[in-house]
Amino acid sequence: MKLNRGWVIAFGIYFVILLVIIVLAYQGILPVKLSAIPFYDTLGHFILLGSASYLGHKAIGRQLIKIWHRPFTLPLAPLLLSVFAAVDESRQALSPLRTCSLSDMSANLIGIWFFYYVAVRK
Repeated sequence: MKLNRGWVIAFGIYFVILLVIIVLAYQGILPVKLSAIPFYDTLGHFILLGSASYLGHKAIGRQLIKIWHRPFTLPLAPLLLSVFAAVDESRQALSPLRTCSLSDMSANLIGIWFFYYVAVRK
């Protein structure tokens, strides 16, 4: 696996910021002014997870993994971020301050795979 140091640093910093946002959301202390923006939650999911997918794919050198024993491959970073998003969205059902939402999960997945497509096209 060929790592690109600049992209790895960018992804690492971005992922820490993403984790801080997640922790703040679970504590219920995200800025209230965001709610003035229409569809801020859905847009946030799309952009935040999509950007992580873009940076992650660039950071690990566009690494693909084989699925099963057939010649079917998937990109590693978007796949891992999709699992991460599914786990986090599922955990929200257990939190009194968060809501588990199909629209949020859809925005996560669409953002992850759209930004992956953008990363591949560049």
